[in-house]
Amino acid sequence: MKSLKALRLAVPMGLAALMLTVAGSMSTASATTYWTYRNDYEGNCLVSSTASNSVWSDTCNDSLSTRNWYWGASSYTRNYDGLVFRRLVSKANGDCLTTDANTDTNAVWMSPCGNAPGQWWNANGNDLECDIGPGSEFLRTSANGDAVYTTPYLYQNGIDPQRYVWWGAHS
Repeated sequence: MKSLKALRLAVPMGLAALMLTVAGSMSTASATTYWTYRNDYEGNCLVSSTASNSVWSDTCNDSLSTRNWYWGASSYTRNYDGLVFRRLVSKANGDCLTTDANTDTNAVWMSPCGNAPGQWWNANGNDLECDIGPGSEFLRTSANGDAVYTTPYLYQNGIDPQRYVWWGAHS
């Protein structure tokens, strides 16, 4: 009789523990970390459009998804210095920050992740570096309005060094 009573208590408790375990394994282990990048020169944040492929710097308001970015899961490590590069994805549209290496002042835009070489970024220091082919491009703000560009090397002559500085904060 005692063993039957103990069994009646143990079975429901065991089933409850099993259900909690299964439910816990089906939930996500960690939430996405969203980043905001503030430019040192202007105090503005890196922003992407919800309706086009445009990227610019604008006033910071961390509650807006256009100012929030996350790092994609795909990565690679650069051989000569060990830096890890990932795609920088906009929360606003799910596209990746993209640039090219055509000139000394390269456009920056959003495009679907995975289809462009200029989508591999690193933010280990206080800059945003894109590894594109034989060299790197560095994100900076423009002296003309709210535009952002990449330049093939940090601190190009005539460009204030603070325009290259981006401070990342996450939520």
